[in-house]
Amino acid sequence: MKDISRLRDRFQRDGLDRQLGNIASNLLRLSSWLQMGRDPQATVDLMRETAAMIDWTGDDATEELVNIQRELCRWRRIWPLEPARSLLAFRARQMSDRVLESSGLARLAAR
Repeated sequence: MKDISRLRDRFQRDGLDRQLGNIASNLLRLSSWLQMGRDPQATVDLMRETAAMIDWTGDDATEELVNIQRELCRWRRIWPLEPARSLLAFRARQMSDRVLESSGLARLAAR
């Protein structure tokens, strides 16, 4: 796993919209990795990193973000679970889309 303290420091320097964009990006990466059959430990590490990012949003964490964090933690505890790979890939994509929408960055890109 990456140097978590450096990652946290860098993440917390960004504004909330960019933080949410980074969380959405990680969730999209998770979906892709699951579809590609990436190494289970790397997948677990990415789930852990994404859950930590949600934690680092602090008081700005919405109920939806907290629910995403909980879901990631539940998946992480049982991973690898091959029969659920496509379901988790689908869920990660859905979560990414929701976080990106709430960040406002999707609207900016559409202009």
